[in-house]
Amino acid sequence: MTIDQMKNTTFPKASFDEWKDVAVRTLKDKPFEQLITPTFEGIDLQPLYTSEHLHNTLNYSEIVAHAKQDANWQIAQATISTSATEFLHKSKAQLERGNEMIVYIGTPSSWTWSREELTELASLLKTNLFYLSVSTTDDEIIGVFELFSKQELIELKGYVAGVPSSSLTTMITTNEIHHAGGTAVHELTHALVKLSKLADKQSDFASKVAVQFAVDTNFFMEIGKLRAFRVLWKAFSTAYNAETIAIPVLAETSLRSYSKLDPTVNLLRAGNATFSAVLGGADMITVHPHDVLTGSSPSSERIARNVQLVIREETMVNKMIDVAAGSYYVESLTADLVRQSWALFLQVVEMSPELQESYLMELAHDIQSSRIEVLAKRKASLIGTNMYANPADTVSSSVSNESTERLALPFEQLRKHFEDNQLKAAVVSFGVLKEVKPRADFVQGFLQAGGLNPIMSPVFTEANDAWHWVKSNQIDYAVVAAKDEVTKEILPLFLKQTHNQIIIDVAGKFAEEKQWQELGLHGAIFAGQDLIKKMHQLIVVEKEGVQGI
Repeated sequence: MTIDQMKNTTFPKASFDEWKDVAVRTLKDKPFEQLITPTFEGIDLQPLYTSEHLHNTLNYSEIVAHAKQDANWQIAQATISTSATEFLHKSKAQLERGNEMIVYIGTPSSWTWSREELTELASLLKTNLFYLSVSTTDDEIIGVFELFSKQELIELKGYVAGVPSSSLTTMITTNEIHHAGGTAVHELTHALVKLSKLADKQSDFASKVAVQFAVDTNFFMEIGKLRAFRVLWKAFSTAYNAETIAIPVLAETSLRSYSKLDPTVNLLRAGNATFSAVLGGADMITVHPHDVLTGSSPSSERIARNVQLVIREETMVNKMIDVAAGSYYVESLTADLVRQSWALFLQVVEMSPELQESYLMELAHDIQSSRIEVLAKRKASLIGTNMYANPADTVSSSVSNESTERLALPFEQLRKHFEDNQLKAAVVSFGVLKEVKPRADFVQGFLQAGGLNPIMSPVFTEANDAWHWVKSNQIDYAVVAAKDEVTKEILPLFLKQTHNQIIIDVAGKFAEEKQWQELGLHGAIFAGQDLIKKMHQLIVVEKEGVQGI
């Protein structure tokens, strides 16, 4: 084919039905309706999005584009320290290595600041963008603002949280709702509720406020969340007769999905969340080190900072405002979030001020329970924790950020229990290797996610041989794995051999399970089972003793 022929070649336009057929065939003829994915926000994600979806909703791309002043963002890495001296030293070093803000996140046990240290900090705040978040009014860092005149305070370029001030820009955070399990809708509503309270107290609030969101690993949902906030802010400003100006948005990588198990996976989670924050239009971004839960190191802090530097230098997405504009999927998702969040805000704002946040927190806790249930049934993945768990990992005893209701916490608690209370487990296979291996591998992965590291037995054909192997290896807990027909034949024989001397489960779901329990079977392990509940049942049996089952 010549170049002219290639230039003049046209392709027939594919209809939506044709795309549907391709999607169904690609996924082995799974019904199209089953490809629709419900979210915790109550939004049904479609497998295909077309221009028709935009015709049926509002397109907010123009509003989003005008709601952000600069395509770039500020790298706002928190300085993790244990003293005022270390904070000042590390802050200066980080500013020289790519950090663009001084970020202080206070803890309940605040540091002692000398007059000289506060003076040095004041000098840094005069020349650098900053964000100071104090968790207690006893935090001595607040004293730094006493070193500025009223005019100097007005000229400072920074944000504060937990510090009542009419001169400085207040940072409103939705972290508490997010880390309690809240959805994007709950977070957006929470931001609007907090803004409404500020608007009632301060007439010029629009120019003195910024908002912080935690960004998780649900990539497109997080992009839609940040874009939706820009739209909601315009509607909110109009409703409260405030000037519609670009409101600064700080995004930080969420700790909700961070895990102490296989912590290097947290780096992938952070990269995912950071890129979604960039595409969503955040003005400032904080990336938590992958080992922040157990105590970060200079190396992990550098890697966290470099996540942003690499995205900025390699993707060039900082050259265009609202990179996601025009995506049928993202635009539709943004519109859904705007509609639901505004409706929930109108509902909540009618409540008494005392009930507003508690109501949203209750909604968040309900969703958190659902999130953990989905992970426990392994219908969603938390890699390295509920899926592909590394049995060599140990749960660090160091305590950091334990106030966050992390999704991995129940799995970490199971791992810690079995570290402290050894239970020697095994998967005992029967039949033919190629036939039993998928089921045996499933059981192995299930138990490893639950905190055990089972020994994989040879494949047996006789119950007597299997029991001899179990006894010689001093196994406390065995799961029998075989094809269904083999299980029905061999399991009763194996149970008669054991005489209730160990805990025995079977791999799979069987109608005969109740009659097998009369022979000494404890229970079963199968796909879709609640892993957390199953392992806690095992812990109870372990404590009560085998004879109690």
